[in-house]
This record gives sequence, structure tokens and C-alpha cells, in this order.
Amino acid sequence: MTASVHGLQLKGVSKRFGDVSVVQELDLTVEQGEFVVLLGESGCGKSTVLRMVAGLEEVSAGRIFIKGRDVTDLPPKARDIAMVFQNYALYPHMDVAQNMSFALDLSGKPKPEIEKRVADAAEILNITHLLKRKPKELSGGQRQRVAIGRCIVREPAIFLFDEPLSNLDAKLRGHMRTELAMLHERLGKTTVYVTHDQVEAMTLASRIVIFHKGHIQQVGTPSEVFNRPANLFVAAFIGMPSMNLLEGVPVTEGTQVFLRGPGFTLAVPGQGPWPTQLVLGVRPQALRLSSGAGMLQLQVDVVEYLGTESVLVGKLAGGSDARITAVVSGHRIDLLHQTVALDFEAGELHVFDKTSGLRIHV
Repeated sequence: MTASVHGLQLKGVSKRFGDVSVVQELDLTVEQGEFVVLLGESGCGKSTVLRMVAGLEEVSAGRIFIKGRDVTDLPPKARDIAMVFQNYALYPHMDVAQNMSFALDLSGKPKPEIEKRVADAAEILNITHLLKRKPKELSGGQRQRVAIGRCIVREPAIFLFDEPLSNLDAKLRGHMRTELAMLHERLGKTTVYVTHDQVEAMTLASRIVIFHKGHIQQVGTPSEVFNRPANLFVAAFIGMPSMNLLEGVPVTEGTQVFLRGPGFTLAVPGQGPWPTQLVLGVRPQALRLSSGAGMLQLQVDVVEYLGTESVLVGKLAGGSDARITAVVSGHRIDLLHQTVALDFEAGELHVFDKTSGLRIHV
């Protein structure tokens, strides 16, 4: 079997544990030099995919190619990959330089070459001053840099990251995201990165692969998955706060179709024909306070002040049980327990078929 020379290619890859199917007939191509993020909830199969690429899990079906070479049946050490784990996995009895050079020592590389690779990687990661320290003497962020440095010195075809920042505090995660982005820009290595954190996905990825129950829901740039979600799952999963989704009954008046539900009547953009059940979506950031009657009337139950903006949470006036969220500028605690009018641009409305869950392109 042959394959085009891509950074990574998965063809019909599946994984079963007994009768339980974790990943189902997965097809994915990662181009050379791409930074692709596998994003999804816990248990969706994304880490299993990464472990199959690394050779830590056997595939139940399908083939895996790295730079055009079929590696499906090869052991991890023969796949030309390097992996960074969530728990760093450093040897406690070795200093930083020894941890970084360990794989090169095992492979029999000449000592001068090993020393140069370690020195170069340490300079890139700004850990030259730490080379003689043991892991117990390092902070969490420093340990993660060492784990990344251990990968860099091997000069692999692909970097694999399995939730590498999840053990760090919020401030350090933000700092390390920036460092990872700069590292990828400098090295240009094909990278596959697993996370459940959509902030990491949106800020790091060239493309995002969104998983749900072992299936790919959408593959696209951060802008594509945010602005053109392929289905209701992606629409609800991507974005903070989540997209507002309104269910109702399509009603035709002349040439215009409206979606009517408890507390709202909204014009559906486009010409149809429409399915019998629709869901309209609008992002909280697209809603704005209206000086008039507004398209939606929100009864505000909670105001979350975030410094430069306020998140309004409540229900639509008129008996709707749907929870609605709007993000508005400034400190708006004055709107608590008030009914406010909200508007949005027609182009900000997303339309979905409720039965299939698929986006309707309008």
C-alpha cells in the first residue's frame, strides 16, 4: 500500500477494546509542518488516536503513514516520533541534560553530537542554566520545558503532545501556550496536539479536529469551526460562552420564513426549502443591547463581570425555558433582574436541521 507524502495520514483507523468501539473508521491527513489539534470531551477517543500514532496502542483496523511510510505495525522507536506526556515522565535520578540526552545515548549517537543537540535545545527553551539540576529542583513549567527539550533533541518527523499543559496553573498555561506557538514557528515541525481545552486549540492550531464519541465532527481552521460550525455538536462545543440555540416551528408568511418559539419570532435567512424542525443559533458575542424593542427580550438572572465586559445570563421573556447568554461591554450589574432588549445582525444567525443536527448553508 502506498500513500502520498504527508506529515501524517490515517486511513480507516479504528480501535476497539473488546466489544467497545472507541475510534471508528477515522480518516485524517496532516500536512508537513502543520500544527493540528485534536479537541474533544474526555473519553471521546482523541488520546487513543494519538497513542495509536505513537505505537503505544495497536490499531484494530486501518493504516497509519508518517511521511509516506506505513508505520502501522512498527514499534514506537521505529516511527520517528517524539511524544510529550501530561505528567512530564522525567527520570528523577538524572539531571536535566541527562534526561534530554537519554534517548540519544541509547541510540549510540556520538557524544559531541549529543552535547550540541542538548545545548541547542536548551537555548531554544531558555533552560541552559538548568542543565545540571534534578527534576525535583524544577517548577512545573520548567519540567515541561525539559520534556519538550527531550523531544527536540531527537529531531523527529512528528511531535505528539498529550494534554501537556493540563497540570499547570492558569497563568503558566497561558505562558506555555505562547512558548509552544513560538517553538512551532521556529522549528516548523509537524505537530499533533491533544487537548480538551478549546482556548489551547483556538490559539495554537493551524487546524482543529473536533471529536465526539470516536467520530470526527469537523476539521477546519479555528475561524472555520467557530464561524461555520458543521453541526449542532460543534456549535454548542466551540465558543465561550456556548452558542445560544433556539428551537421552534418554521412559519411561512409570503416569501419569508420565520422560526417561532416561546418568546421569539426570528426571520430565517435564505430561501429554503426548510425541514420541518429547525434550530437557530447565535453567539453570545453577537448579541448587543438594543435601544428599541429588540429581536429578543432577555430576563437577566445573573450578571458575571469580567473586567472589560459583562456576561448576562437569563431566559427569554414569554415563557421560554431556553437559557440565553449575552456578552456586553462594561460593568452592567445594573441589568440584574431587568428585562433587556437584544439585537444582532442577520448574518450572525446560524441555521441547523434539528433532526440531522447538520448545518444548513444559507
